[in-house]
Amino acid sequence: WNPHKLLAAPQQCSTFLTKHKNVLKECHSSNATYLFQKDKFYDTSYDTGDKHIQCGRRADVLKFWFMWKAKGHEGFEKHIETLFDNAKYFLEHIKQRDGFKVVLENPECTNVVFWYIPNCLRGCENDPDYFERLHKVAPKIKERMIKEGSMMVTYQPQGELVNFFRIVFQNSA
Repeated sequence: WNPHKLLAAPQQCSTFLTKHKNVLKECHSSNATYLFQKDKFYDTSYDTGDKHIQCGRRADVLKFWFMWKAKGHEGFEKHIETLFDNAKYFLEHIKQRDGFKVVLENPECTNVVFWYIPNCLRGCENDPDYFERLHKVAPKIKERMIKEGSMMVTYQPQGELVNFFRIVFQNSA
């Protein structure tokens, strides 16, 4: 059954079923830990994003071509400059707020990464369990945001760094 071919529905509407449990993940997975964190408050086996071809968005190149035709070089330039300006604006505000600490002082792209330091951890940077406790902050805050339906901000660890929030500035307009 392929509604993409038969009904001109988006490719994401198509389903491919197989009796081989991990074959789709093995074929399409990019193992992108920044997208699919394992320390969530629910069973991550239900996250199907890394199991289908659309996760990598390989099929979207035609959409990009249409965007380029519509906006042109100058339109793309203006769009990208605005994204960088928005990221810089947010970064400067985060640097000024109590309880927030940036991971990268000068990001090279539109990703702004930071820790939120709750009151109970402020001034405790030298405690032996500080980073272990800080590692649990971002997942807990994200859990609350999801349950409240207020917002979703992703988080991730990186190398030796414990979980931090990661905001990627983008705008499809």
